[in-house]
Amino acid sequence: MHILHFCGALKGGPLTAIAEWTRQQIAAGHRVSLVYSPLRDPLDSFRADLSPEVELFPLNVQRDIHPIRDFRACLRLAGMLRDIRPDILHLHSSKAGAIGRVAGRLTGVPSVYSTHGMAYLRTDVGIFSRALYFVLEWVLGPVGTVSVACSPSELQSMRAIPGRKMDIPNGIDLTILPLPVERPGNGTLKISLCGRITAQKNPELACQIANLSPREWHWVWLGDGELGGMVAEAGIAVSGWQPRATAIAMLGASDVLLHTSSWEGMPIAILEAMALGLPVVATDVVGNRDLVIQDKTGFIAADAAGFVTALKTLAESPEIRCRMGSAGRRRVEQEFDQSKLASRWLALYENFRTKR
Repeated sequence: MHILHFCGALKGGPLTAIAEWTRQQIAAGHRVSLVYSPLRDPLDSFRADLSPEVELFPLNVQRDIHPIRDFRACLRLAGMLRDIRPDILHLHSSKAGAIGRVAGRLTGVPSVYSTHGMAYLRTDVGIFSRALYFVLEWVLGPVGTVSVACSPSELQSMRAIPGRKMDIPNGIDLTILPLPVERPGNGTLKISLCGRITAQKNPELACQIANLSPREWHWVWLGDGELGGMVAEAGIAVSGWQPRATAIAMLGASDVLLHTSSWEGMPIAILEAMALGLPVVATDVVGNRDLVIQDKTGFIAADAAGFVTALKTLAESPEIRCRMGSAGRRRVEQEFDQSKLASRWLALYENFRTKR
């Protein structure tokens, strides 16, 4: 079949997920295309992450809600769908989900909407904006074919949204990740954070934790963003955007992943850290709580003091780090191996494709 993906912003977790999905789909013999926005993602910023067989179609879409421009983008996408004639339109994140569900309904193309974190869960905007995001999802729920949450807790947060809903967890391709390595316990702690340094990842909390922590600990944020200067001032090194293999190697050389996000869907960074045998210390938000099992694969913390206490426990005990890292690796192998989850996605596509 011909699978057309559409994502409004190819950064971080969505890009990793799309890259792995498309590799699996091409390997299975399907034609795969991607609609992207050059306004937000220049071609050279993501082309190397995708298989060369993925066909690319540009469509200018901006981040903020703009009714007139969004309506025009919807009409242009509908025209593309009439020309391309895909069997399935797979939408990623809220802006693509809104435009794509309407365009899919106009052209009769079934749409699968992957939320990657619901916009109304954001904590960096006021209550009016969050209410607006919820209303838009409520209105568009019946318009699309099916909405797919990436974690059970995200699906629970969508319980009031009408329309067909289900969850398929995020997964990672274990074949392209190195096996966990033994990490010596030398009394210090190497702490990594991952992703775009934006309000979602709550860099303010990360800075508070770093300021309360022993000076001999080593900190690095694998990524970059508009708030990078803030974390650098707190003594957290900012790596900038690195090739995926380099970022994975840097993460694998760490002792622990710290994940301070304020809202999520199901973070790829945590899955990758667990696959690399790292314990994870994370906030108790949607997605995080589905992955981090308290005292088994890591710790859930509520504030800076709680994070520091958890990190000190890990710093003082290489044995606990090893036990939690091994448990995390086993959990990824059993529940979040993308090669096993790929069949669920293809079965979902086929289910709706046959009803056209």
